Amino acid sequence: MAGAGANFVLDKGLPVLATYNSSAAAGVLAFRCVAWGAGGTVDLNATSTTRTVGIVQENLDQTKVAKSGIVDVRVLGISTVLCTTAASVVLGSIVAPTTSGGVKLAVTGNIPVGVVVGITGTLADGNLIQVLLTPGLPAAL
Repeated sequence: MAGAGANFVLDKGLPVLATYNSSAAAGVLAFRCVAWGAGGTVDLNATSTTRTVGIVQENLDQTKVAKSGIVDVRVLGISTVLCTTAASVVLGSIVAPTTSGGVKLAVTGNIPVGVVVGITGTLADGNLIQVLLTPGLPAAL
């Protein structure tokens, strides 16, 4: 099965902004893009023009978020991520963050998260896919 099994290279425990995602009731949800927040913390990356630090690997409830808990973030390697706009996302696609922290096909001006390396079958919104993280990749042309 394509995309099965762990493929990590570098995970890092990073503190979460106490008001992560505007204090969303769900707290931190796994497999979403994060960007730098205030004071070296991470916050949901809800814009395709902000560079992504990495992909969250675990859920963290709102109580722990309010106390600036630590969350596991994959910053290098292959990571699972939520695909929120499946249209045109295929193997080899370059993807960028969406407003919910998932990913979509990168277009002109987007700062990519990575390159899709794992899709099994037909992709739909809400599916989990695997991407090879590409820190430092320039904006899509």
